[in-house]
Amino acid sequence: MKTMNVIVVVLAVAVVLSHGAEAVLYTVGDDLGWAIPPGGAATYAAWAAEHSFVVDDELEFDFLEGEQDLAWVTKEDFDSCYTADPLYVYQEPTTLQFLVSDTYYFTSTLAGHCTKGQKIAIYIGALPPSPSPIPSPSPCPYASSADEPQSTKFVSHKILSRGN
Repeated sequence: MKTMNVIVVVLAVAVVLSHGAEAVLYTVGDDLGWAIPPGGAATYAAWAAEHSFVVDDELEFDFLEGEQDLAWVTKEDFDSCYTADPLYVYQEPTTLQFLVSDTYYFTSTLAGHCTKGQKIAIYIGALPPSPSPIPSPSPCPYASSADEPQSTKFVSHKILSRGN
C-alpha cells in the first residue's frame, strides 16, 4: 500500500511540474482573514483582483470557529446575498484546492455578513498547456467529504490549529 501511495505522489508531483507552475497557497484577505471587511465588499474584490489563481492553487479561509462560517453559493445567491440554501457550508477554517477552472462564489451564512461585504468571487484559470503530452495519472487521489457535492471542483481540508 505504501508503494502505491508513493507512486501516486510521484505522479502528482510530475503532473504539477510538467505544467511549469507550482500550486500556490493564498490566505484569503491576507491579514484580515475571513471576516466582515472594514471596507465592505470592495475589500475582497480588490484582494481577488490582485491575484491570478490557477487550477491546483489553494485558498485558505482562516477564521475563528464558531464566530464565522464559509458558504459556497451560486452566482445568483452571491449577487443577492441569499444564504439560506448554500451549495455547501464549512463551519471551521478550511483550505480549498481548486481542481477545475471556473468562477467560485463564497460568503457567510451568518445574518448580515454578506450584505456587509463578507463575500468573494474567485476566478480559477486553467493551467497553461503542457509542452508535451503526459500519460494520464491514476484517478485523483483526493476524496471529497461525503457531505460535499459529488461533482467535486475543489477539495478541502481543515486548517490545523496554530496554537493561537
